[in-house]
Amino acid sequence: MRWSLPRGLERVLVPVRLEWARIGHAGGRARVRVALQAELRRLAGIVGSEQAPVVLAERLERRLAAQHGERVREPVGWLLARGLPQRAECYATACDDQVRMDTGLVCPSCELLIGDRRALRHQVGRAVAAELPRLTPAEARAEVERRLSREVAQRAARDAVRREQAAVERARREVVWAQQREELESAKAALAARPCEECGVPEAGGLCLVCSQNRTARAAVEQAAQVAAAVSGPVQDLGVVAERLAARRVGLENEVGRLTGRLRREGMPEAAVAWEARTLAEQLLRHERARARDALLASEEARAEAERVFAVERARRGGEEQARAAAEEARQRCAQLLLAQRLGQIRVAQRPPASEEVGGWRQRLAALAARPLHDEIRVPQPAAGRCREAVSAA
Repeated sequence: MRWSLPRGLERVLVPVRLEWARIGHAGGRARVRVALQAELRRLAGIVGSEQAPVVLAERLERRLAAQHGERVREPVGWLLARGLPQRAECYATACDDQVRMDTGLVCPSCELLIGDRRALRHQVGRAVAAELPRLTPAEARAEVERRLSREVAQRAARDAVRREQAAVERARREVVWAQQREELESAKAALAARPCEECGVPEAGGLCLVCSQNRTARAAVEQAAQVAAAVSGPVQDLGVVAERLAARRVGLENEVGRLTGRLRREGMPEAAVAWEARTLAEQLLRHERARARDALLASEEARAEAERVFAVERARRGGEEQARAAAEEARQRCAQLLLAQRLGQIRVAQRPPASEEVGGWRQRLAALAARPLHDEIRVPQPAAGRCREAVSAA
């Protein structure tokens, strides 16, 4: 009968090939075929496309064996209602008849649920024995079953309420997520429609490609100037540092400007000019960083730190090679810290002067009262001796 099985489903229908052969009408076979393909697609998302036919065939074989030799009366209804549906006994998506579909082992989640049910039965039994010790064994079992049924019904009701609340919350979140997606799409559309804030090109997303490349190039030139100014002299005098930084900035900008001018004279498009300017600026930044690192590695601070670490590691480990490696690492680390410290001082020199701090109204009124007015007439105060003479004469 293997030749009569539908193409692509032979492996799945082998355990129930006799039941499939009993389906005499095409409509029933079409319904079963559609259900088989849908279940295979669903199982492919759980165990993979290669393992899905094996898992479904094992399920059909298991369900047919559960008949205990009893003949299936209606093959289509049995396949659709009992053979194909997954019967998860717990919350695990891979559970089917208390067996993990992905591993073929007993489902540990089902074992936990069974253990919980047994614990509940023991708990109810102990409560009945403690509260009603004079019941006969038959009456005690009946009372246990009655209380157990009531407890299970209450738990089922609470679970149903929780599921309803979860569904409502899920629907509420879906509405919120839909609104957020709409707002995000609107924001993206608004951002894409914004003109370039530097050159005014329409629909540039706030910044066109050319201006973006130019901005990146200017930032790289500024960083390169800061690095160059940080290692070309002391950084304690902020005025000298500012002059040095301005000189380095002008030099680097002139170098980039010469390249862009030459490319424009050659007829290069503005996008290519901006790209080349950015590339050159990043190259200059890498060059200045390498030069600064070499200069700081040869500084007195880095050498002193390397000598100190070498002495400590030599005394601790005794190996000269390991001590030299640790010393070199310390020298590199010291150079990085020195560069970061000097760059911080450079950035401090670039900050605008802080405005005068304004206090409360009491301090402000006192300061205003102490200022002389332009039309104010100051009356000279007579000396103490003249005041006494004027009083005596009177």
